[in-house]
Amino acid sequence: MKLKSTFIALSTWVLSLNAVAQETYGSLPPLHVDGNQLKDEQGNKVVLHGVMDTPNTYFNGGRWQGSKAQGWWDDYNDTGAKNCRAYFKKLFTAITDHEQGAYCTLFRLHLDPAWTNGNSGAWKVDSNEKGDGEADISKYTGTRLTKFLSSLFVPLAEDAMDHGLYVIMRPPGVCPEYIHVGGSYQKFLLDVWDRVSKNAKVKQHCGQISIELANEPRNVLGADGKASEQALHDFFQPIVDKIRANGFNGIIWVPGSGWQSNYRDYAKYPITGENIGYAVHNYAGWYGNSDDHCDPTNAIREFGNSVPIIRTNPIVITEVDWSPQNSKNIKNYNEMGQPTYGNYGTWATASTSKWGKAYKAILDHFGNISMTLTGTGDYIDIDDYINKKKVTPAFKVAMENNGVDPYEACGVACFDWYEKYAQENYPSAERYQEMQELPENPFAMQKGYFNPSLLYESTATIATTLSSVTLKKGGCSGWRFEEELDLSSYNYLVVSLMRNAPKNTYFKIWDSSNIANEPYIVDMSSAKDFKIDLHEMKTASGAPIDPTHIRVAGFTSPDADQNIFVRTVFLSNDGETQANAILAPEAAMAEGTQAIHYSLDGRVIPSTQKGFHIVKYSDGTVKKVLVN
Repeated sequence: MKLKSTFIALSTWVLSLNAVAQETYGSLPPLHVDGNQLKDEQGNKVVLHGVMDTPNTYFNGGRWQGSKAQGWWDDYNDTGAKNCRAYFKKLFTAITDHEQGAYCTLFRLHLDPAWTNGNSGAWKVDSNEKGDGEADISKYTGTRLTKFLSSLFVPLAEDAMDHGLYVIMRPPGVCPEYIHVGGSYQKFLLDVWDRVSKNAKVKQHCGQISIELANEPRNVLGADGKASEQALHDFFQPIVDKIRANGFNGIIWVPGSGWQSNYRDYAKYPITGENIGYAVHNYAGWYGNSDDHCDPTNAIREFGNSVPIIRTNPIVITEVDWSPQNSKNIKNYNEMGQPTYGNYGTWATASTSKWGKAYKAILDHFGNISMTLTGTGDYIDIDDYINKKKVTPAFKVAMENNGVDPYEACGVACFDWYEKYAQENYPSAERYQEMQELPENPFAMQKGYFNPSLLYESTATIATTLSSVTLKKGGCSGWRFEEELDLSSYNYLVVSLMRNAPKNTYFKIWDSSNIANEPYIVDMSSAKDFKIDLHEMKTASGAPIDPTHIRVAGFTSPDADQNIFVRTVFLSNDGETQANAILAPEAAMAEGTQAIHYSLDGRVIPSTQKGFHIVKYSDGTVKKVLVN
């Protein structure tokens, strides 16, 4: 078995978590999408936690001076940019201060229209896409965005990275109520991301800087002005393609509709390409959960139904906050039209012990959800730090003064959660997580290797001689390999069933971790034995599938509750008998070369011990091999 891996000197495997988090952006490990997980180059699964903020004197409480005035158009200037940057350096220091309990690893940066709009702006806005306030793009000026990318936004991102924070950039403002394929707002986003993705430093740091395509689309319509299942795909896919054409290969976070709450259409029409994740919002009252109705099981089910692509791609919740009710007065009405009662200063009103318990159940159940609180002020008491250099959880003092447990708000709760989450799933160039150890047959119908729910919650009964799989509609059951599986030395993959497969059942093979990409497809309908030529695999559009880079394979069906009875799946050279186990062949070594074998956690082990070894040779080379 050949594995694509980067090996490191054995003497530098272990660093403390604190040291890792304080790395400068130059060595902040780059991240990529692998299946439905974020990973670093060493294969470590990564989940990030942090805050969002917007460089605007209004939203920053007037704590820095932006210009000669505090308006939006043409007032913000280079002097303001310097003041803004100095302010945010203080915030970055505070939210990453481990000694005072702060453990942020992610910052969502708003390219605020205060910097990108100007009185000379003349962006043509379609009559059916007009918006007010931050949804009004008529004053957008692309040259101002380009200017302040260099003097503010990229320097802010670098400052964040210098504090161990990954950065998500979101575009200026918010979406108007209706946006259309081919409309003025899509053209606006194309211009924004064209400029950002051409920036040399943004491309240089594409492993640390990622892009969130839009903020809170509500209604996304086709070019004909009508709603359709394809509208979200047709609106955002061209923007993704533009970004890729400019050479930005980092992670792109794609929003859904309904204020970033509805992703059902992506299950049928996903965004294609590598390094694709989805950006979601979650507030109390959404997904059928609030303080009045906060069942964790229901929360998991409703979130999974609304965001089904969580099973195929990583998710980041880029807006969430909460604090408990402290008034009977209605503060506002949320995006779903529900009343929000007075609280301690957050957008949403809820309690950690109720709604928050269900929210955290979602995070822990799926395990691939990063998050940013809606504002820095939802995580820390900003003035307490500015004035006293003291990092205090948001709302803590006010709640304690009122005799309320401060854990009921997001500030104290996230101080607790973030610190605990930071102990696992963190990136490091020095930390190497144990890879998936394959059985003799990597396509074994074996618990721990065969996953019935690669896509949607299908079920499987695994047995020695026969395994049954019940596929959910649109589901996929099979194998996902943590590293590229090289099958080029084999001729066939044999799939043998106990009885004929139902109609509309297929076996698919991907040479990409993203199963939204085109696979090789075998129509299994009404047959039970299949011999797949591994060197003749092509997608429906004729593109070859690379047998040296196999990542996912499995059974699928567009119909509900299809039952497949699997006898065996195995690799073969003659199409009849199972081949020997896949091994990672060792390169020929010069005569006299000696080797020391290590376990994946760095212990010296016998060269005959079964399993994966890290082998360090006396000529300085390091390899990973499978001893069987």
